[in-house]
Amino acid sequence: MNLIHDVWIPVRRRSGAREKIAPWEVTDKYADDPILELAAVRPDFNGALIQFLIGLLQTTCAPQGDSDWRKWLNNPPPPVKLKEKFESVALAFNLDGDGPRFMQDLTIESEEKKTTVEVDNLLIDAPGENALMGNTDFFVKRKPNKLLCQNCAAHAVLTLQLNSPEGGRGHLTGLRGGGPVSTIVMGNNLWATSWINVLNMSSFCSLACSEKENTADKFPWMTATRAGDKSITTSQDINPAQIYWSLPKRIRLIFKQGKVQCGLCGDGCDNFIAQYYLKTYGVKYKNIAHPLTPTYLKDNDLSSVHQREAVGYKFWSGYIFDCLDKDRNPAKVISVAMNRGISRDFRLWVYGYDMKKNKPKGWYEGVMPIISIEDSQKRKSFSGYVVMLILAADTVSSSLSKAVAKALNAGVFDIVRQRFWQETEAEFYRQLAILRDDVMRGGDGLSARQAWRGYLSGKAEDIFNDMSQADMIELVNAKRVAKAFNELKKYVRYGERLKTEILGLPK
Repeated sequence: MNLIHDVWIPVRRRSGAREKIAPWEVTDKYADDPILELAAVRPDFNGALIQFLIGLLQTTCAPQGDSDWRKWLNNPPPPVKLKEKFESVALAFNLDGDGPRFMQDLTIESEEKKTTVEVDNLLIDAPGENALMGNTDFFVKRKPNKLLCQNCAAHAVLTLQLNSPEGGRGHLTGLRGGGPVSTIVMGNNLWATSWINVLNMSSFCSLACSEKENTADKFPWMTATRAGDKSITTSQDINPAQIYWSLPKRIRLIFKQGKVQCGLCGDGCDNFIAQYYLKTYGVKYKNIAHPLTPTYLKDNDLSSVHQREAVGYKFWSGYIFDCLDKDRNPAKVISVAMNRGISRDFRLWVYGYDMKKNKPKGWYEGVMPIISIEDSQKRKSFSGYVVMLILAADTVSSSLSKAVAKALNAGVFDIVRQRFWQETEAEFYRQLAILRDDVMRGGDGLSARQAWRGYLSGKAEDIFNDMSQADMIELVNAKRVAKAFNELKKYVRYGERLKTEILGLPK
């Protein structure tokens, strides 16, 4: 099976039809019935597959400048043109065979010290005994999948190498650490989403310093693995293409013949995988920025951001703006999209695992708007006001959760905060649109900031009354509830800190 030539990517068209395509068919029937989205059996597979398409386009079709990029955005190339481009790397995309295999170790079969592992362990949330007891099998319920078809195995290998959780000594995390957050700028269909996230050649080459053009420097499985027990691979050692094609895990699938049903997608197949070889110490990456993931500095080392709670507007400014914190930067594709001068808004697809070593605590996924402002100075002013709105919501959320906890004499902080963020999200984006229009006219966003303060105050009081059971006064400690409510009201409705220090409103 070759991942360039063969059909293996599940998609949904505008008509609702579902089918599998080869990657070069992403623009097939673009005018009449375009492909809208990926349609894999698991959301983490969809997250990996969009990175596959972006990475393939980036590796083989990187535009020289914005004018070249716009040509394909507005007039996508026909499938035959993409097939011609992708053919240049097809030898690196064999899933099986005796030689190099896609994202699999080249030499592991001939080595003595290796482990044979059941194939369901490729799935990050594969339920072992502890997972079944702890109910942490998010996408694979109650029973492991003992057999995988080639398509699902390809999805699983790709997903594992991109997210690469810890697994004990020698089982390395990925280029972005274990379970990184990915931020994808979304278009109106699958082609637009893929192409919008492709960088110009100069921007992409700035992510890594090696100018080697040999295939192994782009696709590390084409030669013996650069084992990471002692050697560290940095941006100085790789061609930038390897950022999309990293190899932190040393694995190799064991193929068998026979008519079976895939334990994941349910399709029948003649060539299946029940086990794979595993060996410690794949490539050990460090200090490499991935264009789809926000980064921050920690002890002068570059680290990738990870999603630790539900995706929401609390994180909006940190994922989109590059002028807020000198030690933290949004994904490069975000800043590039904001500066390409496209006068329309986009959406941002955010997703990732919350990992605790090799155990997934949760999968978080969401979509938020990207509000486009071409003028860089006005964008900077807008982003500053947005930070005020989010900080105001954060402080009110904290005050509300403390007040409810005092009223009930119980620790309910997380429940209250989660409800507050969810119920205020729609109004936040409504105020954002008003704020953007005001800033574009040269205003200071005062009306939006005032309206936001009033809204937060009212919402906090409503949630408090509901969650403290203030309407059922005979069932609760009335004195304690009244005291907690008065403290909340004193801060959110009359407090000077929220009004002047955080929201910058006049006294």
